[in-house]
Amino acid sequence: MTKRTSAKYKIDRRMGENIWGRPKSPVNRREYGPGQHGQRRKGKMSDF
Repeated sequence: MTKRTSAKYKIDRRMGENIWGRPKSPVNRREYGPGQHGQRRKGKMSDF
C-alpha cells in the first residue's frame, strides 16, 4: 500500500493517463491538465 498523500487525480491529469485504474478518473472526462493553466496548449517538444 502506498503512503501517497497528494491528490491522485491531479497526478493522473498531469501524466495524461489513468495511472491508478479508477473508473471515475478525470482523465476519462477532461482532455487537459490540472490547474489554472491546464487548458492552454502544450509547447512543442524540441529535438534537443
